[in-house]
Amino acid sequence: MIHLYKMTTFFSIHHHFFTALGYSVSYVEFIGTITGLLCVWLAARDHIFTWPVGLVNVSCFFILFWQLQLYADMFLQIYFFATGIYGWIFWYRKQPQNEPVYALSRHHRWLLGTLALLLSGLTGWIISRLHLWWPDIFVHPAAYPYTDSLVAVLSVIANILLAKRIWENWLLWVVVNVIATFIYFLKDVKFLGIEYFILLIIAAMGLIKWLKEYKQQSLKS
Repeated sequence: MIHLYKMTTFFSIHHHFFTALGYSVSYVEFIGTITGLLCVWLAARDHIFTWPVGLVNVSCFFILFWQLQLYADMFLQIYFFATGIYGWIFWYRKQPQNEPVYALSRHHRWLLGTLALLLSGLTGWIISRLHLWWPDIFVHPAAYPYTDSLVAVLSVIANILLAKRIWENWLLWVVVNVIATFIYFLKDVKFLGIEYFILLIIAAMGLIKWLKEYKQQSLKS
């Protein structure tokens, strides 16, 4: 029981690792942020280690987002964990450094866009009522349920496209990171907000790199 209590305390957002410029950073926020940055940096460089590092990242964020009442983001981490394992296996078998970069057709872009809006609305409605349905688990109402759900849905789609090596994944990550940066600063998790601003820059770099590679492939074919 003592070990369980210590573990629970370690992952609390009130268990601080350090304080910088008047802002206290918890251990779970710090570990999740650092592994998140490393994960995206590796993904932008087509490195397979992006997946195992990502598993550590999503595990920390699951715990963090539950404490912040960002329930859509919390459930998103379960999906990320599953697709992280899938992506790791897919990249290992396919050797992505030898695989081409693909693109969505115009039809699929419209289809995904419409689906994203519908799913975001439905998810937001569900998330906004979790504290009414299961008050023992979700003690507080969800924060920004619809905006948070949009981030979650777009992240799901982007992650699938990333695993399939479709360049538009980085375009979606740019949108996700812009919205997420604002949300996390509003929730006063500034270290996480800074991470997502950095992720925005990395996503933009990934977008440029993959789009350039796709255009070069198109010229050769």
